[in-house]
This record gives sequence, structure tokens and C-alpha cells, in this order.
Amino acid sequence: MVSTAKPRVATRLEGRVISPPIAESEVERFCEPYRDHIRDLTRSSPALADLAITFPGLLFALASGYGTAGQRERCVAGIVAGGSLRQATERLGLPLWLRRLPAEAFTVPLLNLPDGGDFNRRIVNHVPSEAWKSAGWLDRVLLARELVDDDFSLWMAWRSKAMPRLRDPNRLMLLCGWAWFSRRPESFGASLLRQPFDATIGLRKATDEADIWKRRVELAVTLGEGIKDTWYGPGTARDYDIVPLSNLEDFIQEGEIMDNCLDQFAPQVQQRNTRVFSVRKSGRPVADLEIAPHAEDPSMPSIEQLRGPGNRRAGAGVWQAVYSWLGSQPVRPLPPSRAHAAASRAVARKIWEPFMQSVAGRAGERLLRNYLRSGDVYDPEV
Repeated sequence: MVSTAKPRVATRLEGRVISPPIAESEVERFCEPYRDHIRDLTRSSPALADLAITFPGLLFALASGYGTAGQRERCVAGIVAGGSLRQATERLGLPLWLRRLPAEAFTVPLLNLPDGGDFNRRIVNHVPSEAWKSAGWLDRVLLARELVDDDFSLWMAWRSKAMPRLRDPNRLMLLCGWAWFSRRPESFGASLLRQPFDATIGLRKATDEADIWKRRVELAVTLGEGIKDTWYGPGTARDYDIVPLSNLEDFIQEGEIMDNCLDQFAPQVQQRNTRVFSVRKSGRPVADLEIAPHAEDPSMPSIEQLRGPGNRRAGAGVWQAVYSWLGSQPVRPLPPSRAHAAASRAVARKIWEPFMQSVAGRAGERLLRNYLRSGDVYDPEV
């Protein structure tokens, strides 16, 4: 990045080299709460003043209290004595790759910074060229590393430079959760993945898969221990078998076979008070049936949807079989769907608890808790 500050000209007075203070425009590029401390540092030494242009991240780290007091003292002493920037970062324990970032990138104290040979070589290729994008980019990279791992952090650095779809912090947390469970195939949360994270996936595909995973999680929580009252039991009509779907595995398997969105059916089950049935011939699903209470008589059933594979129209024979089966069912009040709250909370805890434990005591824990509470995803305090 090219600085707009005028070149500083050193002068000699009584045998000492005096450096004019850096331009105020350089100070104002830093986040406001840290500007006074940055001014003090730059006025104390020409070498420290140079950092505003040569290594803003190092200057910010010193101003914001990065590392221990002893580390900062040794770092400052080395810089003032003319030591190299590499030596300065080693004394402070600061990754050298931060040198590629402008002053605008640093808005909060730096924590848990990744620092390794392979990571350092790769991360510098993904630094945004526009200064105004750098703060959000750095926040995402560090959060991805803290909540998941270095590979996901590098992927985030690469894929999120333009940031068209990740301005919502909840979407970022969702992506981190999806990626974290992708690394734990033994977990219940991982069993709900349609496609796990890998480093070759694009941002659009990743956000789509994370959304699908989220809706499967919502379905699992909505169903709890399963639908106890399916209204009607299995039956047969015109060589077709009609089988109720009552648990999470039923919905996911049926959705995969039929290439539809049954694995994302939590709102319909919870809000529309529906029941779903698989219509099968010779044991093979050929259509899916959604039944809801009739708008004019809630005690009577109404066909909301009857769709073939890929949500195509069902054939006439399927419709005739469904009407025949439905007409043979006993008339009874259709009770509302009431998921057992304790069972739903138990499922939510089973899904999210491993992730919560992995970030306990770290800065990302608060962000994860806020995400889980938002939108009634899950309140870990309940």
C-alpha cells in the first residue's frame, strides 16, 4: 500500500538525530481508542515512528498491550537500537505476516494469532488489496482459526476477501460450526451434514451447504424424540404402500432418495401442523404426501402436497391411491404438533455441546453463545 504521507526529513541538533512526528493522517488510520498511545510511541523514537508506515501491525500490537510487559520492553529496545523487524516480532511473539496489513486492519487487541511456516507463506497471498476491507477480513480469518483450525482459516482468508455474503456475523458463525463438525465425523452434528467442508469448496457452495446443515439441525431439534402421533398408520391402496415418516432418519433418507427438501421440513412440522407420508410401490418411494388439517374443518385431513421425485407432479395412479387410502381412514380430531420441550433441548444440547466445550474459555465462546441464542437456535444456559 502506498502511503500519502510526505517523506520525513531528519535534522541534526547538538549531535542528536531528531525526527519530526509522523503525519496526523497516518495516526488517524488507526482505530480511534488506540490513537493517543500510538502518538506517544511514535513521538518517543524515530524508529518507532517509522513503524506507522513500515509495520502498522507491530505498532498497534505495542500500543494495545500485545504480549507481556517484558516482551514489549525487549521489542521496543531492539527497534530503538536498530534491530530488524523480524527480530522485533520474535521478541514480541508476533507473526511477521501481519506486516502485509495496513493500519485500518487493526481494531481490537490481537489474540491467538496463527504463526507457522506454511501458514505464513500462504496467508500473505490472500490479503485484501483495499485497506477498508482489511479489518473485516482479519476478524474472519482469526475467528475461523480460533473456532476451527488453520486450514479453515486459510480457506476463509482466500474465499472471503470480497465478502459478498458474510456481513452477517451469524452466517460466519454458522460456517464455522459447519466446518468444525466436518472435522468430527463421530459427532451427532456431523451426521446431519450433507456435504462436509473441504478446502476446494467455493464460498457460495459452502454457504449453501451450511444452510442445509442448519435446517437439518432445526429439524432434529423440532422432532426431538420423534413424532409420536402420525395421525394415520401405514396402509395400502391400489398396490401402493403409504408409510408415515416419524423420525429424523426417516425425513433425511426420504429426502435423499426423492431429491427434495424433506430434510429441511422443520417449519412445516412445527408451524403448519402437518404429517408427512412416503408413498411406495414395491418398496420403492415414488411420491411424498403432506397432510394438514382442513382449513374449514380442522378435524378433517387436507392434502397439502403430493409430489414425485425431484418435486415433480405425481401421476394419476398415485393420486387415486392416496385418495383411496385417505378415505378409508377413521375420522378423528387431528391434534396439533407439540414437540416435547425437554426432548428438543436434549437434542440441541447433544448437537452443540461438543462445539461449546471446544471453545470454552476462549474469546470465541461468547460469540458462539450469542449465535446459539439468536433466532432460538439453542440457549446453552437453559
